[in-house]
Amino acid sequence: MGKLPWYVDYFIYSCGFNSTVDFIIITDDRSYAKQLPNNVRLINSTLDEINRRATQVLGFATNITNGYKLCDFKPAYGLIFADLLKGYNFWVHADLDVVFGDIRAFITRQILRDYDLISVRHDFLTGQFLIFRNTDKINNLFTLSKDYKKVLAAEQHYCFDEYSGETEPPFWRKLSHPDLRV
Repeated sequence: MGKLPWYVDYFIYSCGFNSTVDFIIITDDRSYAKQLPNNVRLINSTLDEINRRATQVLGFATNITNGYKLCDFKPAYGLIFADLLKGYNFWVHADLDVVFGDIRAFITRQILRDYDLISVRHDFLTGQFLIFRNTDKINNLFTLSKDYKKVLAAEQHYCFDEYSGETEPPFWRKLSHPDLRV
């Protein structure tokens, strides 16, 4: 949130080389006026609007007071932004400081068929780029953390997109369910 960083042009440029992938950037920066590739869409929203949406969707008071706190909400984006994700088989949260190559060259149809969660690391779910199958089961994985309400209601940032809280192993370490393909 706030003014988009100078390097967002590189991010957006790299998105344009991935025509089979749609990108949605939610920002309160209304000053960005450069031409966007056909597969990139900017949606204007304030932190207050996102906080109200999160509170309504999750059913408890959330506390998004700065842009960095949004990282804690990344695992819940499948629920919070379900209206924007309708019709998609997968959704991704990614950081704006990532420059993409040809995503579909390494995220193949077979990988998408075989896995529900796809991370850039084999041993860790990453905050900078993580693919989720767009299903109720996967979109609710973050609720496996006993701390998720505490984390999402707190003003403090907990790195919840990569770790689940202060007192337990990350929620993604519990993803050994036989029906889940990680």
